[in-house]
This record gives sequence, C-alpha cells and structure tokens, in this order.
Amino acid sequence: MRSRTRLLALSLALAFSPGTANAQSQASTGVIRGAVLDAAGAPVQGAVVALTHRETGLLTTVESTASGTFVRPLLPVGTYDVTARADAQLGAAAASGLVLRVGEELTLTLRFSAVELEGITVEGHREHLVHPEDVTSSTRLTGEVVDGLPNNGRNYLDFALLTPGVAISQGPDGDELNIGGQRGIFNNFIVDGADFNNPFFGEQRGGQRPAFTFSQDAIEEVVVVNQGAAAEFGRSAGGFVNVITKSGTNELTGSAHYFGQWDGVSAAYPAAVQAGEPDFLRNQFGFTLGGPIARDRAFFFVAYDQQAASETKQAHRLVENPANLAKLRDFLGTQWPGLFDGEFGPISRTDDARALLLKTDVHLDGRNQVSFKYNYNWSEQLNGTFDVDSWGL
Repeated sequence: MRSRTRLLALSLALAFSPGTANAQSQASTGVIRGAVLDAAGAPVQGAVVALTHRETGLLTTVESTASGTFVRPLLPVGTYDVTARADAQLGAAAASGLVLRVGEELTLTLRFSAVELEGITVEGHREHLVHPEDVTSSTRLTGEVVDGLPNNGRNYLDFALLTPGVAISQGPDGDELNIGGQRGIFNNFIVDGADFNNPFFGEQRGGQRPAFTFSQDAIEEVVVVNQGAAAEFGRSAGGFVNVITKSGTNELTGSAHYFGQWDGVSAAYPAAVQAGEPDFLRNQFGFTLGGPIARDRAFFFVAYDQQAASETKQAHRLVENPANLAKLRDFLGTQWPGLFDGEFGPISRTDDARALLLKTDVHLDGRNQVSFKYNYNWSEQLNGTFDVDSWGL
C-alpha cells in the first residue's frame, strides 16, 4: 500500500472592527478584549491600546470606544504585553505576560491612576475556573505535553486518547478515533484553521495507515472538543481535533531526535506460542529549525520526520488443523504449479514514511499577517494489511 499527500495552504488573517470578526478564524487564533477606565472607574474613550507579541515582536493597536471597551480578534497565539495610553495626565496602564491560547478569549481591565503619572502594572490572570457562557467540553494539550510525554509511533493523534470520551474503534481503513461514542466519519480535524479531513473514510487527511502525516515536533498545541463545539467548527456531529503547528520567532531554535526500537531489547519470546519469534525493527529520526528571516517581521519554520520499519510475522503458521492446510497447499501446487509457492510462509512487512513541513509567517503591518505552509507526506507499507495467521501472503 502506498499513499502520498500534498497540502499547500495560504491564509490571510485580517483584523476587523468589533462585531465583524470572522469566527472561523478563531479556530487558529485568539482574542484579547477589555475595558479602559480612569481612576474613578469611568470609561476612557480614544485610548490607544498597544498589544505586543513577545515571541515575534508583532505590535498591533486598537482604540477604545465611547464605552471604554476594546477588542482585537485574530491574534496569533503566544505571550502578550498590553499597554493603554490616553493623555499625559493619565499616563499609562499595562498588563504583562498574558498567555493567549488557540480559540481563547482573554478579558482584562486597564485602569489609569490619577496620582502617579508613570503608570501602573496590572498582572493578568484568569479569574474564573468555570465559564457558564462556554458550553463546550474540551481538553487542551500544550506543546509541553506533546514534547514531554512518550508516544509510541509519534503519531500526534494518539495524544487525543488522553482526553475524556476518546477511544479507538475499527474503521474501514484501520483504527479510527471514536469521540463521544460517535462514528469516526463524524469527526472533524483542523490544522492551522484549515480542513484536514479525509471525507471518504471519515478520518484525518492521509488516513490511518501512514505512520504520521507531519512531525510531532512541529505541533504547538492540540485541542480536543468532545461535545458542544462552537459554531465556527461546524459541520460535524462528533468530536473535533484542532491542531496548531509551530511558527518561527525572533530566536533561532531547533531540535533533533532519534528513536529506535528492536526486538533484541524486548522480553524473551514465549516458546509456548510456537509461532516463531517475530523480527521487528523501527527507526525514527528528524529535526526542526525555526527563526527570523527579518527580525520582528518575517519568520520561517521547517520540520522533517522519517521512519524506516520492518517486521516479520508468523514464522510458523498456527492453524487448528495442519493436515487440512497441507491438503490445500498440495492441491494449489498441483493445479497451478509455482503460482502459490511461498503463499503460506512468513509474512515480511515494511512501514516506511517521510514527512516535511515548511512554514513562513510575515507581519505586513500591525493589523495584517500572512502565513504560508507546505506539507509533504509519503508512506509505503509492503504487506501492510496481510497479517492474519489464517490468511495467505
């Protein structure tokens, strides 16, 4: 079996005035909103609120309305410093270290001081653990979780099994994610805000058989919604898996990995099985690299992953009645000499894969960003579906 998937995506994220934000885009971005008040608690109109993205230096501004409120949708995920300025008498009010996650909406209040002209600092924090206005049931897996937890096979979708209501079920093209008891075809997979579904079998693009469709080290965050998804996810009655890939920053960073598995370090094969010791070998290796093309303006990120695996199963065939199997083998050999030679021998399998992700992000100005991503995936599995003892090669 051989599969090849290529995905070319170009997205333009634009900032709109409050009330006209594109809800679909929040599947890959976040929102910061709030109010600007003076020392007496009255709203401040026309205050300039500056939001700075620490990792890339992106600076975007918005003015407060007559009611003192402001909102900035379509913000890239990351850490933000927010500062409001009105006139020299009011000074400045700031909130620093605000961590914005994908799909989140951070709300804060910036209050000026009438006494100190140099401004005050307000540390942002989440005030409520339960938000009654949010009817979704979701689990967020951050980059620290994806990087820190072991994952046999390095398929990022396996992390979804750590969330409530998610299990594996047998589908027409292999194992599928079962979310909230729904069939796999009802799931919806989104990567960087773009559709990543295989609508024929009801699974992610590329299917379940390839080892992976892009490197696990390229993942910034995974959100699994098992019920009550917001309208911007749309279309599906089952669960939603929303994935955000990493982007380059002002700091040049990279990583490299190698994982090896072979049967020589495993437990002794039980002789009672009488099927012969299987032969297994898997090597996985790759790297990531990201950084600035033009500081505070353009960035790149590249991730490569490769797998080379082989396995031999059923060195000795186990059947309930070996005599009947011998009769079948003799009959086929007599009727069609040479055609079925080796049909009932050991089954040798391969599971090879290569995945490349290229991504660039450009800040055109304080309100417009462009992201370009190219994803290449190749996989080959010789005898990948024939591994049942009662079947022939």
